[in-house]
Amino acid sequence: MPVDKDYLQVFSLSAKGGRQRIKHTQEVPEYSKEYVIFIENPVTEKVFVIDDKTHSTMILANEY
Repeated sequence: MPVDKDYLQVFSLSAKGGRQRIKHTQEVPEYSKEYVIFIENPVTEKVFVIDDKTHSTMILANEY
């Protein structure tokens, strides 16, 4: 990443024309990058990744 990494990373996954769209964002400092890949079964989900320097936790938005 070209900016410092925030403790909270957000990955929004969605289907876009039969492709998987992955939007990676963080708030401080502001950062956003989008990827589109070919995959058989794209999903729609939001994943939060929390890093406390010793552990990383991944959680689906609907589990929060």
